[in-house]
Amino acid sequence: MFRRVIAKSEGDCKNSPSLAEFLREEIARTGPVSCARFMEVALYHPELGYYERDRTVVGQRGDFYTSVSVGELFGQLLAYQFAEWLEELQVRNADHGIPDAPLQIVEAGAHDGQLAEDILLWLQKRRPDLWGRVEYWLLDPSPRRQEWQRGRLSMFAPRVRWFANWGEIQAAGGVTGIIFANELLDAFPVHRLAWSAAEQRWVEWGVRVAGDRFIWVRLPELHPNVAELAQPAAVFGTLHESLRESAWANLAAVLPEGFILERTPFAELWWKIAAQSLRQGKLLTFDYGHAVGEMINPTKPAGTLRAYRDHQLVPDILAEPGEQDITAHVNFAGITHGGESAGLATVELTEQSRFLSRAAQRTMRQPAVFGEWTRERARQFQTLTHPDHLGRSFSVLVQERA
Repeated sequence: MFRRVIAKSEGDCKNSPSLAEFLREEIARTGPVSCARFMEVALYHPELGYYERDRTVVGQRGDFYTSVSVGELFGQLLAYQFAEWLEELQVRNADHGIPDAPLQIVEAGAHDGQLAEDILLWLQKRRPDLWGRVEYWLLDPSPRRQEWQRGRLSMFAPRVRWFANWGEIQAAGGVTGIIFANELLDAFPVHRLAWSAAEQRWVEWGVRVAGDRFIWVRLPELHPNVAELAQPAAVFGTLHESLRESAWANLAAVLPEGFILERTPFAELWWKIAAQSLRQGKLLTFDYGHAVGEMINPTKPAGTLRAYRDHQLVPDILAEPGEQDITAHVNFAGITHGGESAGLATVELTEQSRFLSRAAQRTMRQPAVFGEWTRERARQFQTLTHPDHLGRSFSVLVQERA
């Protein structure tokens, strides 16, 4: 996702013994870096980044679980829902005299291709009527991850295409069908802001070197990427303009000193470009994040930036860059606005448990299509939807262009 930025310095680090050394050298040259830059390098450096180094970062042998790790049911339910949406799209077009066009399912950030395999296997077996009309496109800027995906999905080669960026997808004519991402946006680099009650303004935390460690340091000014995002108009973008200033004054009066806020301009811009690439159909994401109106909560002053390793929360987010996952909550209000500004209508923002439960209920009325609900499927479903597992943690945002 961020190789373009890293590539400017890639030549400087080819002989560096570690990612930490590369970051130390950059900080020595340029001074403290933003949290966003630290995350960008730690996660996406083309040779040493966390998501480049080992495909087993996800699952039981990795550092964290996703819905895909639970088993193939998540992909099968998505395939069932996607097939319904694609059929509705074809019917709607036929009613308006629009000739049949090729259909696409685009998965952004497919990692090792496991979810793509689960979806494609179900479509091939259960929906042969759609199989010949749908292409599966994978969007990933990493040649290494594309190689992993190609190895897993070789049996579907005629139906699968790869793209490195949205420009390539737009050059191919854009998307008629579905664009989706699963736990992608939470791994986009964030700027880390803190509230100064004495100065009544936001300041930005960056990263510097102290001995052999990376530590937080206050930057002299806000990065241009987030200067506007720290204003009342951005914080209360869902309120009417006449109410924003008074709402901000009330909030500023109770915000505690040092309150942490993460802003993700990269994710919001990425989502807007995705929306612009959708000619017709649905755009959706599965992730954990802030619902509309929850981005600033005075009762949660420490922010949401976290690091994980071996399924454990790591106390030091900046320790061992490239060796642990770094993540922050998605700002659903921001990406919702990005999609709507590109002409999409918001269908819903709901809990993953509700989204999957609705689909599951429909599959039970169509066993000939979906297949039998075995004990193993029931076990996976409980993990995906139960509040004590993944059901309450994840949300689904669905937008569409009719």
